[in-house]
Amino acid sequence: MIARALALLLVAAPAWAAPPDAHVRLADALGRYGRAALVGWDGVPDGPLVYPGQTDAAQVPALRKRLAAEGALGAAAPTGDTLDDALADALRQTQRRLGLDGDGILGPNTRAALNVPASQRADQIRQSLGRLPAVPASGRFVLVNVAEYRVRAFEDGREVLAMKAVVGADEEGHRTPLFEDEIEYATFRPFWNVPTAIAVAELVPDGPAALAAGGYQLVRQFSPDAEVHEMTAENLQRVVGGHLLMRQAAGPANALGLVKYMFPNGHNVYLHDTPAKGHFARDERALSHGCVRLEDPVAFGAWLFGPQGWTDDDVRLAMAEGESRRVDLDRRVPVVLAYFSAWADDEGAVWFARDPYGLL
Repeated sequence: MIARALALLLVAAPAWAAPPDAHVRLADALGRYGRAALVGWDGVPDGPLVYPGQTDAAQVPALRKRLAAEGALGAAAPTGDTLDDALADALRQTQRRLGLDGDGILGPNTRAALNVPASQRADQIRQSLGRLPAVPASGRFVLVNVAEYRVRAFEDGREVLAMKAVVGADEEGHRTPLFEDEIEYATFRPFWNVPTAIAVAELVPDGPAALAAGGYQLVRQFSPDAEVHEMTAENLQRVVGGHLLMRQAAGPANALGLVKYMFPNGHNVYLHDTPAKGHFARDERALSHGCVRLEDPVAFGAWLFGPQGWTDDDVRLAMAEGESRRVDLDRRVPVVLAYFSAWADDEGAVWFARDPYGLL
């Protein structure tokens, strides 16, 4: 009934609206989770870590029953007390949907996520139905769900690419802002023009030697041909006084990595690579100063510039060689930075957000 009502409402949807398929899939998921909420599902009891291949007479049968209740095991009967390959694979997929690292290990964080009541999951889906952002009904666009630490790319309403993201920390001035814009170009091998507040508070105390070793430079203006001033304690005080600026030279150690994808905006926020790859293995990824770091900037760039004939290899080459350069998109791609609690993918699997800012 809910899905049918939503479908009728979407017949007259404008060109810029929440994706019809997303509404229908979430409405269907709400029905499934709503039915589960009527009877509830049993949780997984406390116990030691259980690795794939190990046996636990209390936790593993409960895990089988819990995953079966959500449909993650298909029609498989919840029997056996060994975390076998099939069960470990189902657990990995479920962990990823719950915003956890998909390691297939049954531990405290996984238990806590699995033990969230079905009624609460249904409430999250219901909330998302009312909060889905406005996106193009056709064409290509990018959706950043800050609450989920995830970036998704779409073509004509179909999800074609998804990856983990690192978003702004839950601190004053660092939260990733929520807005709509259009990606216009990429800068390969970018400089990082360090905001003065960050330079003064976080970098100047490191001292001249450490900053020079990290590829930082002092300039009067942020331009490719800017004169570079000597990295000295005296000149660092000129940064503090607002008379010099700090930037980081292009290269693998650059805080922006080897590419940034730009949608110029008043928040000075963009999507970019990062040398800190280990952060993507963390469950909580609200770690940046506000920009969004991409788990796979090569795949993202190949999709973004695909209509212009670019491949993964083209993106890798541009990231690896030459001077800093800008490449414009022939056609801008809309990007939406949003914050919502649940998403149903093309296969109907529901992904739940981590909610780093406590807004849900």
